[in-house]
Amino acid sequence: MKNGAHYYNRYLKKEARIAYFFLLPALIAITLATLIPSIYNIYISFTNYGLYHYFEYEFIGLSNYKEILSMNSPFFSVLIWTIIWTVASTLLNYFSGMFIALLLNNPNLKERNIYRTLLIIPWALPGVISIQMWHGMLSMNGVFNQILAKVGLSPINWLNEVFWARFWVIAVNVWLSFPYFMTITNAALQSIPTEIYESAKVDGATNSQRFRKITFPLLNRILAPLLVTQFAFQFNNFNLIYLLTGGGPRESLGEYFGATDILVSYTFNIMREVQRYGLTAAYGVITFIMTVFILILSTFLIKGLKEEF
Repeated sequence: MKNGAHYYNRYLKKEARIAYFFLLPALIAITLATLIPSIYNIYISFTNYGLYHYFEYEFIGLSNYKEILSMNSPFFSVLIWTIIWTVASTLLNYFSGMFIALLLNNPNLKERNIYRTLLIIPWALPGVISIQMWHGMLSMNGVFNQILAKVGLSPINWLNEVFWARFWVIAVNVWLSFPYFMTITNAALQSIPTEIYESAKVDGATNSQRFRKITFPLLNRILAPLLVTQFAFQFNNFNLIYLLTGGGPRESLGEYFGATDILVSYTFNIMREVQRYGLTAAYGVITFIMTVFILILSTFLIKGLKEEF
């Protein structure tokens, strides 16, 4: 028995060495592509590296961070909208996808497979093309203003008014994202045993009671972990903001940030227009720390939610 255990342990160690050997290229790639740039980014966040200090930049300590966190900084205004955007986008994407999946899961709905296929189109199309399509429809000469003109109403500058610009970035994001949650929810619904519903029906449970006591808790236990990654993704969703509104409108707010700018798009504006790379790096470090905080916080909240259900 001892010899058998000895040879088995040697076998496990050999297998571990082989695994490390195959993982080595990936570890090297991660180090070169992620770890080293991250360390360099943290380093230059403590310098005045930029357009006017390109070759002879100096170590300035926490000056960039003090500037960002000062009361006169746009950071807090941008952060508030970033949080609103993240929470609203995540929850709307999640619940809209769940709602549509529940509708399509009704066995009495005719041609539901056709509807399901059509509703996946926003997810199947390349995101850049979809966002540019919406940008064109929301322009002054776009489809929406043409419809308003047909009914005798004045055109609306959808992307250059604060309320409408914020409304449409969230609405377009829901349009792009709900098919993913619809598909995942539909798969989760198939994993719930029908016997549970039959037992509840025998006990006299109504449709709403079956949803509240069975469907919704079980779906949340399966889908809640997706909210963790979704929160982090929406917090850094640069593409939609940049392609749809460019972060604008800017006129009523500041020179380098607009009503729909989130932290990552505002950081990009500083890098492109001010070219203070040290300050940009400091914003990047703060954004990274906040993303990690969101991941940890949402993980604990979702864990508590799963335990509650």
